[in-house]
Amino acid sequence: MNRVILVGAGCGEDLITLRGAQFLRQADCVVYDSLLDEGLLSLCRPDCEKIFAGKRAGRHGMEQSEINKLLISCGLKYPLTVRLKGGDPFVFGRGGEEMLALSEAGIACESVPGVTSAVAAAELAGIPVTHRGIARGFRVVTAHTAEGAPDFKRYAEEEDTLVFLMGRAQAKNIREGLLAGGMSADMPAAVVGGAGTEQFCVVRTNLAGLEEAAKAVSAPLVILVGKVCALDVFHKKTAPSVQNGSEVLVTGTESHTSRVCGALRERGVLSRPCPTLRMQEKDFDFVFEKIPQCRWLVFTSANGVDLFFRRVRERGIDLRLFGGKKFAAIGAHTAEKLAAYGFTADLVPARYTANALYECLSELDLPREEILLLRSASGNPVLCGAGMQADLYDTVPDENEIGETGRLLPEAKIVTFGSAGGARALLNRFMLPQGCVPVCIGEETAAELKGRGYDPVICQTASAEALADAVVAAKEKGCRD
Repeated sequence: MNRVILVGAGCGEDLITLRGAQFLRQADCVVYDSLLDEGLLSLCRPDCEKIFAGKRAGRHGMEQSEINKLLISCGLKYPLTVRLKGGDPFVFGRGGEEMLALSEAGIACESVPGVTSAVAAAELAGIPVTHRGIARGFRVVTAHTAEGAPDFKRYAEEEDTLVFLMGRAQAKNIREGLLAGGMSADMPAAVVGGAGTEQFCVVRTNLAGLEEAAKAVSAPLVILVGKVCALDVFHKKTAPSVQNGSEVLVTGTESHTSRVCGALRERGVLSRPCPTLRMQEKDFDFVFEKIPQCRWLVFTSANGVDLFFRRVRERGIDLRLFGGKKFAAIGAHTAEKLAAYGFTADLVPARYTANALYECLSELDLPREEILLLRSASGNPVLCGAGMQADLYDTVPDENEIGETGRLLPEAKIVTFGSAGGARALLNRFMLPQGCVPVCIGEETAAELKGRGYDPVICQTASAEALADAVVAAKEKGCRD
């Protein structure tokens, strides 16, 4: 029997429940919102269908009625569909509406609770939402409703801790409403951003300074008002290091920024993912007619591997079509992605660059028609001489994300670039601030920076881990200087 499971994603990749993670690993399809940490999607099987249904950076997602229809459609099609929702599905997540729609359609469904930011954000900042003698309870308020902003004035006499979700744009109205209701301007307050993610930061203030504090913290954020905000329960020697994640900006595609930010987090560095490039999938069904005549299939990115084999599954292609074929990958990460689909890379150059891959393919001494390049339409043209080009996708500038990155640039001390195209997309609109260190994944990307007068740091190999190591070295050098 097909099932749909509503899973609370919690606050960040580390705060999902074991049961929620188990369902993600088993899912045939995942319908997900704008999660606090999309690294959770790496738990899914390679062949899992992933469908984005949220809202991000000013781009509207689906209406709730459309999401309900989508869930019903997926519930009819897939044995196990996971509806992945930020925080907890039933805390301002409209999970109840989705469950009712599924039940009315006769589709089996259940819910897995998640760690809500209403509590987690405060706790991660060392602020208990309840504390004996100070606050007996807490009230969670959404700053946005279908009817507009609520009347914040009526919460001014609350003795409990006030927790406002989705309140960045309403910070001024929250402050003015509570002041108008008689709350003291000196009432302790705090703004917590990016709870459980690389962007985690805390600004402690009072009610009078609430609007300015909210401006200093990027969404998603949680606003706390109450006497408990004056507490900091962490011992100074063990308190988490509250850094400004916007000092290190990681640009590129969404998958690239996720990997690099994860590698930086493992090294104790908070960073801000800036997916300034987005993928546009191409119509490449003609490729399957060419494969029988080819001896080598060449992939230059993990994204390309995912797109290719997803299309293989959608079209019901018999995997025996690839019998006797050899596979080449531009680097270790792409080779690992191939392995996830059951194919071993027969060729991986020692240097993870297009030039190195071209040299290796040239040494095969095969006709160009026997080598099929499965890659981005805007990939390095040097490879075109090695085989037949098949455009799986293209990477194009995401103007909304580029604008948001430009807003963050004045605070940035380090900006990483994963491709020449990504560097070009950002630097065509914005300049790096004085003293900001650009860190590039390879010589080709670095050439784009050098051509604009910058002196970039170049990591040793083209990988997320090497890029993270280069950032750490740049930070340490900056501290010494």
